[in-house]
Amino acid sequence: MTETRTEARRTVMVSELTDGILDPSKPMLGPVTSGGTIVGNTAPGCWGPMITPRIRGGHEVTRPVFVDGAMPGDAVVLRIRDINVTSFATASGHDRWVEGHFLGDPYAAPRCPNCGTLYPDTYVEGIGQQAVRCVKCNTPVTPFQIVNGYTVVFDETRQVGVTVPQEAAERIARSANQFAALPESSAQHSILLYAPHDLVGLAARLRPFLGQLGTTPAIRMPDSHNAGDFGSALIGAPHEYAITADQLELRTDGHMDIDAVRPGAILLAPVKVPGAGIYFGDMHALQGDGEIAGHSFWHRDAGGRAFERAYTGRADPIPVSGRFAAVSPAT
Repeated sequence: MTETRTEARRTVMVSELTDGILDPSKPMLGPVTSGGTIVGNTAPGCWGPMITPRIRGGHEVTRPVFVDGAMPGDAVVLRIRDINVTSFATASGHDRWVEGHFLGDPYAAPRCPNCGTLYPDTYVEGIGQQAVRCVKCNTPVTPFQIVNGYTVVFDETRQVGVTVPQEAAERIARSANQFAALPESSAQHSILLYAPHDLVGLAARLRPFLGQLGTTPAIRMPDSHNAGDFGSALIGAPHEYAITADQLELRTDGHMDIDAVRPGAILLAPVKVPGAGIYFGDMHALQGDGEIAGHSFWHRDAGGRAFERAYTGRADPIPVSGRFAAVSPAT
């Protein structure tokens, strides 16, 4: 059967999310023209996927978009036009790994400690850190717990957030998906279920950015590990996403987690697969200059809408993180 090539469009709307794995062998959305716009609706990053074992990469990012004309060896210029937070509340905090709840890596290989199922389907029973349970054996199954954390609510304009006490956090937890404004395609359990409340009455302004924005790596890998430092954990790992040191060079470093990836920024990303495969997600409502404490008060995950423009062009190899925002790619 002859394959019909889809005509490139000036604007591509993205509503589909991945299962946490960036896979260059899977079909992409689009194509989008060079200089066109990608608009997507993201799910909250980090914590929700981290407590949802069926999500295998630590995040839910958008399904990659094919950029017309982009080929390996090119670079894609991504101009971030806008990012809008759509969540009403979120939660975060300092984490700890739960021994026995993963195979080598809690982000990439969650495992039920009782029945041993990898990436188990789960359901929610009540609220708190034991609420997410294995469908097969009813055991609390999440590989992460919050040691010290907070729940934060946003004002109507999404300009300011303030942390709330236990009673409010637990009330929000009982309607977690609604307060998180999870997209219909999201599979995550909202971290609001945990109802953390150690930090109360602290306010801060929002300055949202995308923790993940980039191009698809040339090898299948968990999205959170598409980075030089984090990706090294895959070398010789005991799970199915293990890679070699040489294969780590096939990454594209889309998981940066730096607050400079916000409206007005211009990002130059390497192309390592035909069409580049632009993806984004892991939106943060605000953060300081990095995640030096793992997850701190200054790291607040949120859902949002993003707008980006992409351009592609020939370049030398580049060595190498609510509703959501839109991006414009160019080759």
